[in-house]
Amino acid sequence: MAGGGADNVPLREKLFWILAYSACSSSMLVINKLAVQSLPLPTVVSGAQLTVSAVVVVVLQCCGKNVMGPMDKTKVLPFALYTAMFAGGLFANMKALMLTNVGAVIAARSCLPVVVCAIEWAFMGRALPSMRSVVSLSGVVAFATMYIKFDSGVAVAGIEGFLWLALWWILLALQMTYGRWMTEKIEMTQWERVFYTNAFALPPTAVLFMATGEQAKVAGLEMGNSAWFWLAASCAMGVGISYTGWRSRSVTTATTFTLVGVLNKMATIAVTVAVWPHDTSVLSIMCLVCCILFGLLYQDAPKRNASRSGKTAFV
Repeated sequence: MAGGGADNVPLREKLFWILAYSACSSSMLVINKLAVQSLPLPTVVSGAQLTVSAVVVVVLQCCGKNVMGPMDKTKVLPFALYTAMFAGGLFANMKALMLTNVGAVIAARSCLPVVVCAIEWAFMGRALPSMRSVVSLSGVVAFATMYIKFDSGVAVAGIEGFLWLALWWILLALQMTYGRWMTEKIEMTQWERVFYTNAFALPPTAVLFMATGEQAKVAGLEMGNSAWFWLAASCAMGVGISYTGWRSRSVTTATTFTLVGVLNKMATIAVTVAVWPHDTSVLSIMCLVCCILFGLLYQDAPKRNASRSGKTAFV
């Protein structure tokens, strides 16, 4: 069984799984784009990824790998709640993108590690971050803000835009901290987490499939070799990102995992503007690089000692 003792994990192991997750995350963005271009049915591509990831776990279990324990409410209910938060956050994100610009979403996302850090201190027994980590988080927020200023700016369509952006932000913060809580409190293998996450995400995906009218487009669909290749590649990468995501989450704090997500986004933008430059200034690229460098300074906050649980001094 895989527990969540992030404080006792060697640094080398933490770095390995963070880098593995980052590599899968960055590759997934590119592969998904190519897959959707070849097969312009987003929920079909997503559904295939979820199905393959869940089936891989079942196949491993059938082959005698003993990767899953018995299914009971101590596992089902928490993952059902986690999946509900994920689905709600995905919908809120889509609504926010309709009513705001990308700059507003990036601004909200860059502040998320600070909020998650505060939640970990208030409710999860973590100490306040060291001064080095405070500088790290402050630098990420500052340079992300400067990048947005030099690039697209922030645009929000009225109070409705702010409400959807805030709802997405809150759900994502809860998802990050609740996911970390599950790795600590619910004893199960990483492959079980992969199975429950993907299997429970299939019903919401099916609802989206029907709601977006993609079922009417499937009947007359003709897939070429390119579409099959990129669909298969996206499914394989889906398994990789599911597993490495839960592994990296189990060996880091919720704040670190959230920060890794922000840095992955910034790194992807940096690579994109370097390869496909389009009205991008040198200053905006420098801001992206500085944002990533400041993020690399962050160190996990340790658990508070029982004797100091009531204190809030910097460590």
